[in-house]
Amino acid sequence: MSALAEGGFHAISISDLAQKLAVGLPVPDRCVAVTFDDGLKDFQSGALPVLTKFGFAATLYVVAGSVGKTSGWLAALGEDRRPMLQPEDMLELLDAGIEIGAHSMTHPELDILDRKAACEEIRTSRIVLEDALSAPVQSFAYPFGYASTTTRALVRKAGFRSAVVVRHALSSPDEDLFGLSRLIVTEQLSGSDLLELIHGKGAKPPAIQHKIKTDIWRLVRRVRRLHRDGFSAGSRSESKDLGRMV
Repeated sequence: MSALAEGGFHAISISDLAQKLAVGLPVPDRCVAVTFDDGLKDFQSGALPVLTKFGFAATLYVVAGSVGKTSGWLAALGEDRRPMLQPEDMLELLDAGIEIGAHSMTHPELDILDRKAACEEIRTSRIVLEDALSAPVQSFAYPFGYASTTTRALVRKAGFRSAVVVRHALSSPDEDLFGLSRLIVTEQLSGSDLLELIHGKGAKPPAIQHKIKTDIWRLVRRVRRLHRDGFSAGSRSESKDLGRMV
């Protein structure tokens, strides 16, 4: 954040960005959209003070079904006991200028769920968060960044106005508002490394889409899920839809 501030950048929310793109307004130079996924409690103590220090807006995507609980979907990584934000925490974040977006109910791989289950994950997450915030929730982040034509359509139908993926690419005014690219920023990335990515060094242009590779990987994950579920009666019926979620 310090590197961004020193570089003369300012931050806006994803919904502010999407609104400009939707009506064809130019995005100002040296403008970034800072996002965080999941809604862990430590966002409030770790990230918020830094954002406030530099006057940066941000968008936080929250796993709605885990609000006030722990990060159960991280069990495979041994981090399922990390505390999540409470409803009152999210209200404080709104007051601090942080946009709250939805990140599904339980953080599944939406693109390999059947349509009904995916729809419920997406639609209910918006309802739950809006009830907690008494404010509109306009943006969605696909868990793991996995999105398909079907999931993008479901997000749009659920009333969201934008959605973000994880493509490690620079976003573009020509992108689908329900498939906005993001750069992957980890703790190993230095400030100078981040600036290089923003200036296009090491990040994919948004036009480069490895669709065939993505579709194959989605099929592999879907078959794995069917095997994991033991090909139950429901799973056997889902197997007929292997190609429909692409």
